[in-house]
Amino acid sequence: MAVKFISHVDQNELGEWFIKLTDTLEESSVICNDLDQYAIKIEELGGEYGGEIEVEWTRSPLLTPANYQALQDGMAKMQEKYQDEIDKLNNKNQEDQNNESGFNPND
Repeated sequence: MAVKFISHVDQNELGEWFIKLTDTLEESSVICNDLDQYAIKIEELGGEYGGEIEVEWTRSPLLTPANYQALQDGMAKMQEKYQDEIDKLNNKNQEDQNNESGFNPND
């Protein structure tokens, strides 16, 4: 069963966005001020659970449309950067599920 992480997007008193990443099992949180920090922290924290995590995104009603758009744009760039790795993981997970079910498309 996957461990639930909450990624809450908010903005600070300077008007800059940040992500509060919360491990709901440990009830601990870290603040990530950019997506690179977030990627590092989610990998570190998720690694404690063998990568078996579920991420729920929430956002503050105070988050400005400009900050929301900036975050969306950054996430899109990050997804492009890691798309090959994402595809490999998705294919591996699909293969693992097929093997667990006894179904092998190569048979």
